Amino acid sequence: MKQKITWLQILQGWSMLLVVVGHVTLTGIFRNPETPVSAAIEKIIYSFHMPLFMFISGFLFYWTKISRDKTYPEVVVDKLKRLGTPFLFFTLFTFIVKFIFAPFMNRPVELSLSQFVNSFLYPGSNPLSEMWFIATLFIIMLFYPLWKYMITSPLKIGLLLLGCLALNIFFPAGVDLLCLSNVAYMMLFFCLGILFCKFRIQRFLAAPGILGLLLALFVALTIIPDTPNLLLNLSGIFFSVALALKIEPVAPRLFSSFRDYTFQIFLLGIFPQIAVRILYARVPHNEFSYWALYLASVVIGIYLPVLIAKVVEKSRNTLVRRCFGL
Repeated sequence: MKQKITWLQILQGWSMLLVVVGHVTLTGIFRNPETPVSAAIEKIIYSFHMPLFMFISGFLFYWTKISRDKTYPEVVVDKLKRLGTPFLFFTLFTFIVKFIFAPFMNRPVELSLSQFVNSFLYPGSNPLSEMWFIATLFIIMLFYPLWKYMITSPLKIGLLLLGCLALNIFFPAGVDLLCLSNVAYMMLFFCLGILFCKFRIQRFLAAPGILGLLLALFVALTIIPDTPNLLLNLSGIFFSVALALKIEPVAPRLFSSFRDYTFQIFLLGIFPQIAVRILYARVPHNEFSYWALYLASVVIGIYLPVLIAKVVEKSRNTLVRRCFGL
């Protein structure tokens, strides 16, 4: 149980690559029609990449917490350290950065107590908007006793899935307080991650021909107009799991240069990518400069955080390492 799961590591690397590519947005306009190729890439990535992250989190939550019968206080304290500390640190850090470089920011901030408090009550308004995911994940993990109880029998599992599905479909959007709409939407994928780990459901996705079928399904759903988001989310997750399982035997070290630092890339990657956007705004715009800086944004968005994380890892100060999610 202490050994790392290779296919899951590949899946983590794949999911983080999707996040970094999805954050490039050189023009500052999401799905910009003037850049149709990158707009199509963004559309595909955003159709499933955050539910995939939540699925992975649920899988790891079962593996590291539920299966080891951790107590509720242990889980809460651990998540406050591992999620709460980076949340606080990067909120403060981003406030300072955005205040200093306000003329270059799409979402400038003001240094006020009310905006600071709102960054916690309404994480989507956080100066580092990616913090919505950390807040959502933390709140979902607070339901630890419920997760443990509801996966102990087939009837309870069925009720749990129905409840999560109902929240996903019917909970009103736009409830920003404590990211409650995101919590309701994402619980289903977290639940699926738990169940995949508990019952090893992923083994069925390793069967011959499954990867091709799931790819075809995902492509078809992407092409069909007005496909429900839930279907895109699920098909993207299942395809990604099948892809990681197929890659494991032939390239077990794929993404090994960064897959152990996905949380640090998530926290830090946007800052160098913003710098690349600022640079793009100041160079002549042509096909070469766009794709050169697009690639540069991906590379620097991945490997600068990895470099920083490796330096921070050497610190003997536990608080410093925790601020960076280490």
